[in-house]
Amino acid sequence: MDKHLLKKLAKRIKELRKANGYSQDDLSVYSGIARSTIGNLETAQNDIVLSKLNKIAKAFNVTLSELLNF
Repeated sequence: MDKHLLKKLAKRIKELRKANGYSQDDLSVYSGIARSTIGNLETAQNDIVLSKLNKIAKAFNVTLSELLNF
């Protein structure tokens, strides 16, 4: 994934996590994705597959389209 796009996604995930009052641990539990992966996503260290993005969207109770609206 393009580094600029990855940074925008990282910012969006962090914003939604904080808006929902979730810690990284909370998001990990709600999404079924390892906390270390969440941390790496929020710092734009890792690329992400679509299936994991969908899990994160569900954890925030938003559509994938809403998650990617940045």
